[in-house]
Amino acid sequence: MVGPVMRSSLLRNSTVRQYAVAAAAQSCNAVPECKVLSNKVTVAAYDNNSPITQVSIVFRAGSRNETYDTQGTAHYLRLAAGLSTSSSSAFAVTRNIQQLGGNLIAVLERETIAYTLQITKDNLYNALPFLECAATKQVFKPWEVSDQLPRLKSELASLPETTLVLELLHKAAYRSGLGNSLFAPENQLGKIGSETLQHFVNTWCTAPRCAVVGTGISLTELTSLASSLDIGSADNANQPSKYHGGEIRKETASDLTNVAIAVEGVNLTSEKDALACAILQRATGSGPRVKWGTSGSPLSKEVSSVAGTEPFGLSTFNANYSDSGLFGVVLCSQPDIAGALAKTSFKWLKSMKLSDNDIARGKSILKTEVLDSGDTSLCLLECMQQQAVQTGKVNSPLSLAKDIDKITASDVKAVASKISKGKLSMAAVGNLKTVPHLDEL
Repeated sequence: MVGPVMRSSLLRNSTVRQYAVAAAAQSCNAVPECKVLSNKVTVAAYDNNSPITQVSIVFRAGSRNETYDTQGTAHYLRLAAGLSTSSSSAFAVTRNIQQLGGNLIAVLERETIAYTLQITKDNLYNALPFLECAATKQVFKPWEVSDQLPRLKSELASLPETTLVLELLHKAAYRSGLGNSLFAPENQLGKIGSETLQHFVNTWCTAPRCAVVGTGISLTELTSLASSLDIGSADNANQPSKYHGGEIRKETASDLTNVAIAVEGVNLTSEKDALACAILQRATGSGPRVKWGTSGSPLSKEVSSVAGTEPFGLSTFNANYSDSGLFGVVLCSQPDIAGALAKTSFKWLKSMKLSDNDIARGKSILKTEVLDSGDTSLCLLECMQQQAVQTGKVNSPLSLAKDIDKITASDVKAVASKISKGKLSMAAVGNLKTVPHLDEL
């Protein structure tokens, strides 16, 4: 059955997603095209001659736009993708896309929600009306919304602790706004109704906050779809998310301990700083680069010396948003050594000593990831989505590669020095018997 699909985005790298558009193998000379229409909708297309066409309608609306009383609305909205609209029933949307051999995917992030149609070129124009109605003509029938409750409970029950610890970290860091979870809190189950969903859509899913993005399709064809969208014209501004810092701990019966420690990173207003922070992440340790191998990063070496022969998982993470960001370390280990690993990671985070060779390695890794992102068609589309809806433009891979090369070691060290002085945030989930509290670090 074809319908809305959830793909967790928490551990994907935001900088690559928001700044990388790699050339596809089918058409090496193709370049992304982008423009803003008279109705304020941004259109971006990459005509790479792919036999599979992907079209997304993306809104700059996510969990950060919820209020305290409406937490969970964005989660419900994602689950409602593919339900009845003003022109088609839920059965008609599902069956028609299925009969045409297509997929309808809804992906939610803290600042965006994207509705994506994947289909062969010859069936595109028969399926586009169902994408348009699923993204812009929802009616949120009360009985259909309430029918999603078992699915919502199932998603919450199966949420991995590695995802949960990052959700709690955002809550500790921002409290509200960017601190709102991608998943509905348990106290909100069954409380989000049709009126709340419709009000959220009418307020935040408007033309100035919308982008229509496609691969395997021309800009002219996408412009025709974007210009006909029946959506509001209001341009409501996001409430700024202030970084506070803090600590949230959740004791569970798990045999493992997950800890995330972070400071405020950089936002997307400065591409230079965002790229420098992305290089910093890879230079300091974003996981092993060889299957079954170990990382040679400075952080991994320090933590390994403390862990000894005990197994552990460790990676730095870097989340960039429109007005803030998080940079830190997430680790998973046996409870007995989790406290020692957390203390070592904290000390490194507050010093971040890097050599020029580490930074050169980080630049090479980032460039490889940027270019490699084009190997997967959906990843390529997501790159364009985030750029178009957040910045109103789409960078070419050549331009991005040149920008990465322009980042010097001193630029990376300056960013590292700045963020290392920030206030700490921490989240911990699992068996926390050895994990220190924030004021003990």
